[in-house]
Amino acid sequence: MKKLLLLLFLIPNLVMAETWVCEQKYPNVEVPIYKFERSGDNFIMSNSAAKKDTKFNIIHENKNYIITINKKYFKVGHMQAVTLSKKDNTWLMNNHVPEFNTDSPNTKWSGNCTII
Repeated sequence: MKKLLLLLFLIPNLVMAETWVCEQKYPNVEVPIYKFERSGDNFIMSNSAAKKDTKFNIIHENKNYIITINKKYFKVGHMQAVTLSKKDNTWLMNNHVPEFNTDSPNTKWSGNCTII
């Protein structure tokens, strides 16, 4: 009975451990690989160029998609949104800013992912 209880406690942790390793297909980028690691109701994004990891809150999840947002810069009208597609193991990140900056058109990242 104790073993069964232990197994029941371990299974949710094993299921929730989820890491997406995603390629950047946008040409001429400095950081070709992004990692998204599930942590409760969030995904933590890391890459080799970032000094700090970025937290994305999961706002919707179903059998096909996980939709997340980074709320860090909401006060100034900036929002990052990441969609992880369970259907085809791809990702898409958009930056939403109050004013479009033509000097920085790279506001959309996407590519293929491996889930480990």
